Amino acid sequence: MIRINLAGDVGAARPEPPGRMGRAGPGRTLRRLLAMAMMLGAATVVLKWRMEQAARSQGLEARIQQVRRLRQQHQEWARELEGLEQGGRSMERRIRAIEQLRALQARPVRVLDLLSDCVQEVPGLRLQELSRENGAFSLSGLVSADSSRVSAFIDRLQGTGEFHRVELVHFQEQNGGFAFALTFEGSATGR
Repeated sequence: MIRINLAGDVGAARPEPPGRMGRAGPGRTLRRLLAMAMMLGAATVVLKWRMEQAARSQGLEARIQQVRRLRQQHQEWARELEGLEQGGRSMERRIRAIEQLRALQARPVRVLDLLSDCVQEVPGLRLQELSRENGAFSLSGLVSADSSRVSAFIDRLQGTGEFHRVELVHFQEQNGGFAFALTFEGSATGR
């Protein structure tokens, strides 16, 4: 059987009606203090968490700025490096061109040295003109008194081993001497 007490508990405290401030009992004050402490603790935890997040966000923002500066610096270095590489390639091309010119310069000097030696070996021989076209040389000159000096000069040119296809193109008596013209090819010319 169930009993119901309709009169209520005679010794129990009555609840305060809403809107009225009454005196709270010791249990109620303790509960309120505990609730406020919990709310204050929760607020402290939330505030601490927010402060940590703000500090972390500031740290990340500073890191992002640092990475951006480094990226910009690396891009500047990359542009400088590209410029240096282009300059280096340009310098290499110039060096190759200079080396080629030096190699080409040595050939005509060699030809002139050999011609000079051949001319000095034939007395009374003077060269007037030397030209080169498509690897073949044309030479004109004068020889005094003896026409056999022209054939001696041709023999000297062939004897060097550097000149080939030496041909007499023109031979004419002129003012007590002889004018002549020759063509030849030279291995010293790099044909």
